[in-house]
Amino acid sequence: MTISRRDILQLMFLGGGGAALAACGGGSSSGSSSDGDNGTPRDPDDGGGTSEPIPEPQPPARELPLRAGPLSGIGPLVDSGVDGVLIPEGFSLRLVATAGRQPVPGVPLFLWHPLPDGGAVFPMADGGWVYVSNSEFLPGGVGALRFGADGELLDAYPILKNTRINCAGGATPWGTWLSCEEVEDGLVHECDPRGTPRQARSHPAMGRFKHEAAAVDMATGSVFMTEDEGDGRLYRFRSAGRVSAINGNQGLDLDNGVLQVLEVEEFENGAYMEELESARQIRRVKWVDVQSPDQPQSRVRSSIEDGTGQGAPGTRFKGGEGIWIQYWPEGEQPQVSGFEHPLRAVVFFACKGDNRVHALDVDNDLIEVVFDNEQLITAGEDKFDDVDNLVVSPMGDVVVAEDGDAMRLMVMVPNQPAKILLQVPGGGSELTGPAFTPDGGRLYFSSQRAPSGVTGILPLGRTYELTVPASFRP
Repeated sequence: MTISRRDILQLMFLGGGGAALAACGGGSSSGSSSDGDNGTPRDPDDGGGTSEPIPEPQPPARELPLRAGPLSGIGPLVDSGVDGVLIPEGFSLRLVATAGRQPVPGVPLFLWHPLPDGGAVFPMADGGWVYVSNSEFLPGGVGALRFGADGELLDAYPILKNTRINCAGGATPWGTWLSCEEVEDGLVHECDPRGTPRQARSHPAMGRFKHEAAAVDMATGSVFMTEDEGDGRLYRFRSAGRVSAINGNQGLDLDNGVLQVLEVEEFENGAYMEELESARQIRRVKWVDVQSPDQPQSRVRSSIEDGTGQGAPGTRFKGGEGIWIQYWPEGEQPQVSGFEHPLRAVVFFACKGDNRVHALDVDNDLIEVVFDNEQLITAGEDKFDDVDNLVVSPMGDVVVAEDGDAMRLMVMVPNQPAKILLQVPGGGSELTGPAFTPDGGRLYFSSQRAPSGVTGILPLGRTYELTVPASFRP
């Protein structure tokens, strides 16, 4: 019997999480026939009591046992009273920075950067936090907004300057920011959210390509990265070990390691998963070392294809965008039926070329499409246009930003229509940089080409803060 995500959610509602896990092949009970945690059937002659039948193996899951977060329960949108932005009732919104203006009065040497893109929030020791934001401009860089524990905006400053078209990026578990250049030979630059541009450093070993976004998994020593190309790949940098990072914390060695690309079974060497019905089901993946990792990867692919007449390594993903990892704590990790490991870490990444969001099970090497326009649209809603930045909230909500005319932040609900978290009127821009504070109480984002500057007419971007009611937090 195949158990769908909707079945799992219903079982959890009616009979508790244990029933749902048992239905999908996970969990344990007093009637277990295993010895400890190693899954070995108990020998009836080992003095352990009455012999029990060995359970039949569970059929392999066709979907990952994902779950919805509390934001899936939001209601209709209302006017926020700020720039016409629509938000759920009970939420509130404020404008925190405008490109070309001083975010903090009295700090005249720093103006908020044009074309704000990817961002993240970093907690500070005093209970406050820093929101960092890339600039998808030329020259690019990264700006930072420093907030106090009460949410007051205290300071604003740059942490990276004079780079090129800095796009989505990603936060590290050791408290630094990876700013990604979206150019053909783009690099990853590591910055300290509390620091100065002089401290930033580049990491060429992480590859030269149109870097979009990055997400780090310490357990496997991996950095997962998207590539914003029509024939782009999903990359993994396997670090050689751990070193002292630029902020003094222990982090991954980003200068030594192996750069790889992901290949989906039956879609190797540049093949594309065209059929949605097939892509929506779990498929096995493997990782393949890239060729000439010190060269721009789009040129390397062209050279391989021209020289051999065959596709270059890696499954093709159309226009890779945002990427983020969701973790399940020990004791709450559902079993993926028919596979070895429970669900510990899932990499979600978006592709704007086909409006798909993929989920990659890190430990079981499995992938599936968990969002697409053909099955997860509410009746009467416009189809989503160019899915872009992506974030996972502390509550487990997967929130995806949208470019184009509709300009929405949407909450993914596994196997059901998405919910609209907010909408910016006018179109012609992009929603970028969604990032939550650690308590889930505030969400930062930008409208990348909203009216800005001293005159208020230059299309260079505005950055906002959405306050989330306590009922939607952990």
